[in-house]
Amino acid sequence: MSWVHRMLAVANVSWRSSMPAGRPLALLVSLVVVPILDVACQLMLGGSLNSPALARIGYAGGLVTAACQVATVMASGMTMDREEGIIPQILIRRPMDLAYWIGLGLPGVVAASFTGLVALAGTLVLNVGHSPSDFLRALSLLPTALFAGLALGLLVGGLGLLTADSLAPLNAVTVLLPVAVGVVVPAEAYPAPLRRFATNLPLGVTVQAVGDYGLSSTAVLLAEVIRGLVEVVIGLAASVVALRRIRSGAYLRL
Repeated sequence: MSWVHRMLAVANVSWRSSMPAGRPLALLVSLVVVPILDVACQLMLGGSLNSPALARIGYAGGLVTAACQVATVMASGMTMDREEGIIPQILIRRPMDLAYWIGLGLPGVVAASFTGLVALAGTLVLNVGHSPSDFLRALSLLPTALFAGLALGLLVGGLGLLTADSLAPLNAVTVLLPVAVGVVVPAEAYPAPLRRFATNLPLGVTVQAVGDYGLSSTAVLLAEVIRGLVEVVIGLAASVVALRRIRSGAYLRL
């Protein structure tokens, strides 16, 4: 119970310290306006490229955006804690504290659940003419995307502990990941080596499953769980390296 209590305490502090939480208008913009504008931009980009599957672009983009939002909340919370001097205290007491990381990510999961739903519904409304079953397919993949975002957040947050700019790994991932996994241009159109690389990236299978009904939701979830566990291990290992730097004094010079 103490583990759960610590996790919920971190989640509560993380949510209350976030900017939208204390500003209703900012909350509305973050949860509703931004996802709809994001979907509209993706659909216009796909239309400018004469894409035959605009709905796939909108749904895939919504899932990737939801996952990146979870990772962003985690990495931003970690950065704030680092600036306040909290990170060294956490690592010294518990070098591999999953309760802390999951607690950081829970507010992001809640927010991304809503924004993801708004993005998917926005695609359904803005891109008329496609089957509603595509919407239901993307909706069934949303929990998988949220889990992938949680694992991705622990990865980029952990790696951020080792860099002078804590948000550098997050910024790199959020910029490159949508292109790499094939949100606008499907990974199936990539050369074979790049296609295999894209499939093995976080959310690679999830994005592929948006248009590939041959992949079951269970199989996609299993693939993301396996990949996510690897990301968690890397993120926690990075926190152990950060602890060694703290004890040697090198961490303070970053």
